[in-house]
Amino acid sequence: MMGGPNGLAEFLQNNVFGAGAAGPESGAKEGAAADFTPEADVFDTPAAFVVHISLPGAAKEDVDVSWDAEKSELRVAGVVYRPGDEELLKTLAMDERKVGPFEKKVRLGSRANPANVDVEGITAKLENGVLRVDVPKLDGEYVEVRKVDVE
Repeated sequence: MMGGPNGLAEFLQNNVFGAGAAGPESGAKEGAAADFTPEADVFDTPAAFVVHISLPGAAKEDVDVSWDAEKSELRVAGVVYRPGDEELLKTLAMDERKVGPFEKKVRLGSRANPANVDVEGITAKLENGVLRVDVPKLDGEYVEVRKVDVE
């Protein structure tokens, strides 16, 4: 797993965003490659956007969730590890699991018509391999960027 309090941020910057690129708090460098892009389902209810992202094997401390109001975009990035004995992993015959660094961006509005959400009310919970992010809708002003803690 990641060591130290900045382990995930450091890993993402060095392996996903590239050396010298902006870290997960400020957004990824355009064109940065991740090993995979997880699948997502987006529900638009009257009260909130609900986003389900499939992350089997992910640990909550290895997932970063943030909201960028300027882009009206939810950003999820992190890394999924393949646990196990290194010698056993060398014998892998079929690799169908998605592991390694990932990034998923979900646009919930547009620059012309941004989603007006309750930034302080955004929650994220990782359970049974599915990250659920609730983005409550709001009438009024919006906040530029907010990092969301994963429970």
